[in-house]
Amino acid sequence: MPLAVAQQSYDSRQTERLFNEALDHYRNGRYGVARSLFADLQDQFLPGQSNLKAEAAYYVAMSASHLENDDAKYLLESFLVEFPESGMRPYVYKRLGDLDYEDGKYRKALRNYRYVEARKLDRETRYDFRFKSGYCHFMEGEYDQALPAFSEIRNVQGQWWGAANYYYAHIQYEQGNYNAALKIFEQLEDEPGFGDEVPFYIAQIYFLQSDFQKAIKYGSPLVEQAEGVRKADMARMVGNAWYALKNYDNAAKYLAVAVEMTEEPPREDYYYLGLSLYHQKKYAEAAEALSKTTMEKDAMAQNAYYHLGDCFLKIGEKEKARVAFGAASETDFDQVITEEAMFNYIKLNYELSFSPFNEIIDSFMKFIERFPNSAYIDEAWQYLGQALLTTRNYKEALEALEQVKNKTAANYRALQRIAYHRGLELFTNLRFDEAADMLQYSLKYGEYNRELKVKARYWLGEAYYRLGQYDKAIENYDIFIHTPGSYQLDEFKTAHYNIGYAWFKQKNYAQAASWFRKYENLMGSSQSPMLGDALTRIGDCFFMQRDFERAISYYDEATNIPGASADYAMYQKAFSLGLLKNHQSKINQLELLVTRFPKSPYVDDALYEMGRSYVAVDDLTSAIRMYKKLKEQYPRSNFSKKAMLQLGLVYYNSGDLDQSLAFYKRVVNEFPGTPEAEDALLGIKNIYLDRNDADGYIQYTRQVGGFASIDKRQEDSLSYITAEKLYMQDKCLQAINQFEAYLRNYPDGRFVINAHFYKADCQYRNQDLENARRSFEFVVSRPGNIFMEDALVNIARISYQLERFSEALGYYERLENEADEEELRREALIGQMRCLVKLGDRPGYVSRLAQRILEDPKTSPEVEREARYRKAEAHLELGEKDLALKEFQLLKKNTSSLEGAIARYRVAQILFDQGKAEQAEQEIFDFVNVGTPHQYWMARCFLLLSEIYQSKGDLFQARQYVESLMENYKNTEDDIQERAQKRLSEITEKQNAGE
Repeated sequence: MPLAVAQQSYDSRQTERLFNEALDHYRNGRYGVARSLFADLQDQFLPGQSNLKAEAAYYVAMSASHLENDDAKYLLESFLVEFPESGMRPYVYKRLGDLDYEDGKYRKALRNYRYVEARKLDRETRYDFRFKSGYCHFMEGEYDQALPAFSEIRNVQGQWWGAANYYYAHIQYEQGNYNAALKIFEQLEDEPGFGDEVPFYIAQIYFLQSDFQKAIKYGSPLVEQAEGVRKADMARMVGNAWYALKNYDNAAKYLAVAVEMTEEPPREDYYYLGLSLYHQKKYAEAAEALSKTTMEKDAMAQNAYYHLGDCFLKIGEKEKARVAFGAASETDFDQVITEEAMFNYIKLNYELSFSPFNEIIDSFMKFIERFPNSAYIDEAWQYLGQALLTTRNYKEALEALEQVKNKTAANYRALQRIAYHRGLELFTNLRFDEAADMLQYSLKYGEYNRELKVKARYWLGEAYYRLGQYDKAIENYDIFIHTPGSYQLDEFKTAHYNIGYAWFKQKNYAQAASWFRKYENLMGSSQSPMLGDALTRIGDCFFMQRDFERAISYYDEATNIPGASADYAMYQKAFSLGLLKNHQSKINQLELLVTRFPKSPYVDDALYEMGRSYVAVDDLTSAIRMYKKLKEQYPRSNFSKKAMLQLGLVYYNSGDLDQSLAFYKRVVNEFPGTPEAEDALLGIKNIYLDRNDADGYIQYTRQVGGFASIDKRQEDSLSYITAEKLYMQDKCLQAINQFEAYLRNYPDGRFVINAHFYKADCQYRNQDLENARRSFEFVVSRPGNIFMEDALVNIARISYQLERFSEALGYYERLENEADEEELRREALIGQMRCLVKLGDRPGYVSRLAQRILEDPKTSPEVEREARYRKAEAHLELGEKDLALKEFQLLKKNTSSLEGAIARYRVAQILFDQGKAEQAEQEIFDFVNVGTPHQYWMARCFLLLSEIYQSKGDLFQARQYVESLMENYKNTEDDIQERAQKRLSEITEKQNAGE
């Protein structure tokens, strides 16, 4: 044999020997040595040994993979590229997949496994591939692909038998094939590695097959053995099995373990635990569990709500029961539960008088309409009839009752009552037109309740009186008085007093005096500010009829009644004495008035009248002293200019012409265009003529100009009289044009003040507010004119109406200081208070003004409410919560008024802010019981109630009150729904956080 051939044969045998040696190392797991040897051999193979070269490359890559070398994947992938025809490719793909499998990258592993041709693998490798690929599919949730892989090897004894059967059985379990799964799990009970897991599946399968006895028998020991999540799961299963067998004691025992061992127990645990406790009559514990199952809107929540309601009912918490039944009735998952829950809800609403948004009547009507064939239908009709006779939600109840087509006598009786109370609500809120209509409506059904009929007649008279329709007021008061049953009512006496005023307002003083005297007789020996006022008005009536002796008698009586306007009565008595020429008695009475009431608004009047009486008794020195005192102490009084005029006259009569002329000229200069200025001009003229100085008078009038100018006075007068006649004929539009022409032609004329006032009055009546304001402004800028009070009150009202609150405030302040009429001074205080509120300014002063209004015995009930409310709000703004609370407590009694409704909310809020949650809660329920037409503030109380329950950790109640509000509150134009949604989101966030 040639040497070359011999040499090649030797080299071939040498490489094959080395290959086998390396292979032996590989098979024995010495992958490092194997890799090194195979790597060395790769360059030594002869051209005819290509298969060995491919195998060497294969083992290098496989060794690297077993050694977890960084280049393992690179080598395996390179092998696939370099040896595309190699029979080892299926193994390489499998190994690439195995590497990702071992790293838990199951999806990536499957991408390589799909290239594996399993039939080309040896049996053991194929079984390994089947298991791992099946497992990857299993972990990816691809049970349909995993199942065939496990199926192929689950009957093959070997390392994969247990695991393949376990996962195969698990898939069957997940797919609901419980018999197949159970059969396999039973085979695995003693299999190492699965013995701890398999019993739990077996127990669960018995439960799912409704073989509850076996489930309990198999699962109970496991509860004792297991720990953590497994213990919770098995306790849950056993508890549910006992529940299915209606053994509620054991069910509750195991379900309690499940709840305790689970960090975030599912709703179902609380649900079945709650129902188990319910069947054990452990209602408080049951309620606690069931309240944690109501977050969703589903059948479970509906049933839980229903049983919650029954639990609360059993433990006497009707309010909570009402809320729960209401929630159960809102869904239709189970119509039987819906019907029973709805009936229980509305029945509890009725029993608790809980109807803030007319839920009682609305819900009974809905129930009757929705379940006309219900076993409870007769009872529902009975409750509806009773509810209509007791409801306080008059507006909504009336709307509901008017929808009933075939009304019964009971319905008409309810209509009478509801319309009457709705009328009173409207009256309380100063809606007198609507109140009158509603009371008339109530009277249509007067035969059903005679007491309500009598009262409705009285309040109808009151409504007409407030509307200024005095004839109608008298008519209804009179019917009231002569209707049997009225005598026993508190309003009987007041009706006589009010008829007196209605006649008085119409200037029928004989009739007015007659009715005021009837009221006096009814009062007997009782004394009150109202009686004092009646006596004063009787005096006024006799005064207007010029029966001064009798007037004096009644004025005298009035001064001795506590709370009456004694200063006014004393002044009127003195004035009457003066008219009877008894000047000394008049002076004595006026001095007594000034002494007893030094701050009375009648002091300036008294000083002026004393001056006049001193003149009458020819005591000019005393007269001068009185007039000067008046001028000095009350310079802005309407009597100031009169006093100066009188001083001019007194000095003239005493012969002191210089002093007389000085005072007359002051009147002309300081009060031009007034009647007093006209009289002063005449006095000045007489003095100049007495001095034979006619030229001096003419020169003086030229200096004064305007209204004093002699040559223009007649022309001025004629022009003005034309406009005034139109005004007196109530031809306002024509009068305005004439007055404007007069003012253009005579801007400083004699009647410029009159023209501005009458023009402004017409413009005010025609709602030309801005032009009216300008003319009234001119009038009030001229001190001492006869229109001052009327101009001040009108410009104040207009400025307020135009939202010029700062200006209005200034005018109201002037009105308080300058008005003679008590009624105007009262309005001035009210106006100041309102302006300051609008300006958001000086809450301390608002409080003081409000207190002055409250101290006035003649303050009307509605103004008293307003003043007390403003005082309370001012205290609140100043941080004086205790003082605010005191006022709100007084206000809250009348929830028909807006102020009363707000006060209820404020009291509850303050108490809650002070940490008195229980008292705040009770306040709100009291508010619900009395009701209110001002639903917004009831809704605000509901939102506050939700906060109160949240502060107590009762998120269930907190949520239910908000949801109830959102369903029953009908107004969509205010911010309640927005507030409610925000509140609900906060509660949901708390519930989700597990608080």
